[in-house]
Amino acid sequence: MDADAAGLHRYADRRNAATANRHRHEDAVMVVDRSNFRSEVRGPEPPGLARAALLFAREIAYPDLRPSIYLAQIDDWAEAVQRRLSPDDSISERVTRLTHFLFDDIGLRGNREDYGDPRNSYLNEVMMRGLGLPISLSVIFLEVAQRVGLRAEGIGLPGHFIVAVHLQHSRRFLDPFNAGLTVNAEDAARLVSDTTGFAGSLQHEWFAPSPPDVIIARMLFNLRGAYVRREAWPQAIAVVEHLRILQTDTPDHLRDLGLLHFRNNSLRAGASFLEEYLVRNPAAQDAPSIRQNLAAVLEQLARLN
Repeated sequence: MDADAAGLHRYADRRNAATANRHRHEDAVMVVDRSNFRSEVRGPEPPGLARAALLFAREIAYPDLRPSIYLAQIDDWAEAVQRRLSPDDSISERVTRLTHFLFDDIGLRGNREDYGDPRNSYLNEVMMRGLGLPISLSVIFLEVAQRVGLRAEGIGLPGHFIVAVHLQHSRRFLDPFNAGLTVNAEDAARLVSDTTGFAGSLQHEWFAPSPPDVIIARMLFNLRGAYVRREAWPQAIAVVEHLRILQTDTPDHLRDLGLLHFRNNSLRAGASFLEEYLVRNPAAQDAPSIRQNLAAVLEQLARLN
């Protein structure tokens, strides 16, 4: 059996979640998935959150990853939730059953002990280990919620990520990092304050739904930060390359690639990216310091020649 499938089966057994369909997953291993991150996020339809996250995981860190296995597991979890629902359940009751399944039965939880672990940003690792960041846990919640007919959306608070589920006349906010606890305005203010130090009033725009591409970008920014803190320059470069695919009109990614290549002792590549950054953004606030860094590197390269 594929390592991904084996890991998910072990995880399902460990959590007593008798929802893993072994034959379905083994069949998925036989399917050659030739899709890639670029085609997913640049297609005519909004990108699928789980698929896009699994594709960047495969391209950055897990070359043997089979997205279809994890997508099948999400389907299985949704089917398990669906079996627990009654036609008489209110929307709020459906949300409660979904939350109970994901965070009590499956045991998904926020990784407080090692928040900066890059694995917290990779959906395959989150599903196998049961540990993740607010945004990666939210992606799982959103994917399962969608499959069971709930209208849910991601909410990108400053410094924290939560989800909202539409009830009949309102929205219910939940925090997947904290076991799906319901969040009110006071709770949201505390979450923002705890993570950013912001002490002002809540802003209405914070609670606007985050589009799929914004969610994917935020996942990648988290991953970039995790690798930079570990000085894992090749991996950080790969992450920014994926951000560049997603946000083609953002010259900051060129700057970041240049500086990361310098850190990785890839001076020529770094110089090329910084030159392109200055061409595209000559009036940038950091342009003087970038020009200074670039001049020093070009002088060093000239001496090497």
